[in-house]
Amino acid sequence: MRASLKLGLTGFSLIAVTYGMARFAWGLMLPAVVKDIPFSTGTAGVISASSFAAYCLAITGAPILTERFGPRWLAAAAAILAAGGMLMLAFSFSPLMLAVGLFIAGLSPGVASPSLASAVSRRITGHQQPQMNTVINAGTSAGIILSVPVLLYLPGGWRAACLLFSVIALLCLLPVMLYLPDDRMKNRAERKTWRKRMPGPAMLRLMIIALVSGSTSAAWWSFGPQILRQQVGVNAQSVSLLWLIAGGAGIFGALTGPVADRIGMKQVYRISLLFMALPLAMLAWIQGPWWWFIPVVALCGAGYVTLSGVLLVCGAAANKNAPASGVGLVFLMLAAGQVAGSVLFGQLYALAGAAPALLMFCMLSLLVMLLNPVYGHTSRKSLLKQEKNGC
Repeated sequence: MRASLKLGLTGFSLIAVTYGMARFAWGLMLPAVVKDIPFSTGTAGVISASSFAAYCLAITGAPILTERFGPRWLAAAAAILAAGGMLMLAFSFSPLMLAVGLFIAGLSPGVASPSLASAVSRRITGHQQPQMNTVINAGTSAGIILSVPVLLYLPGGWRAACLLFSVIALLCLLPVMLYLPDDRMKNRAERKTWRKRMPGPAMLRLMIIALVSGSTSAAWWSFGPQILRQQVGVNAQSVSLLWLIAGGAGIFGALTGPVADRIGMKQVYRISLLFMALPLAMLAWIQGPWWWFIPVVALCGAGYVTLSGVLLVCGAAANKNAPASGVGLVFLMLAAGQVAGSVLFGQLYALAGAAPALLMFCMLSLLVMLLNPVYGHTSRKSLLKQEKNGC
């Protein structure tokens, strides 16, 4: 098996565990958790925000730690954090324990993304890096897909599912240790200075985009299943199937690179935001049988994973001197937006109801389309040209 394929499969698996299971499976578990450990909608928003806050903390320090210890050891730490956080969730009996477990689990994706971006930059040739990064990023959807049947059919409910997710996270340690590079920057000259890490105009714009789009994405990923059950009346089994469809649609995020080669990264960006905005409006107004919501949730999943792929590729390219730092900054702002979005949406939901909150977040997603994450048309030729200049 080629080294690049091994790296890609390992990264895809780690992202599936840290994002799809340790981070986003919480939204699907939330209705069942509330039944076992009762708490208010506002508290649910605060608990969800603990995961995003942990992500912010981890992704801030992970690029520096990756340079010091190498991608392999940081990726291994991500797997261990995911396992530890899910294990604590499995044995939680209070909202505080849930928040702590989610915080620990939320550290794992923040550690995983920069370490994998660094591994790709060190082992994959420049023009192949965007495709490899977007394929690895699509692992989020695979984790969501796997989490649905586990949560739906595994005896023991959400607690047993958390235990299984913890075991799967530990299983990722073997390929991480075998296939990820252990390249370390051993002296000060090799390590990137703070000046090289400072964001330029392109990166600042990407950070603003990530902040706002992260806020809007929290409406679905933190509260989507709860809205479907409480406001629309979809039963638990149908909600699980819809979540599976959302995760499956996110696999199309792996096509971000080839599609951008044809129509440009800017257009892919706009389409992904439109895919995220329209479902929020549809959730606010549509009433009907559960299958009416299949295109709604499919757009949510495809839009978010594609957008995160766009931000990942542009973040790495915009800070070519330190790609892990570029990815870290962009994903930090994406998570910061999700922290704010989870809290804000939870409060709006509790005070004004689902429809006004959904429509407000829909408008935010449409407004951020006015910003451009890239300079000009991003094709394969321009990607090769931008290896020195950034996105």
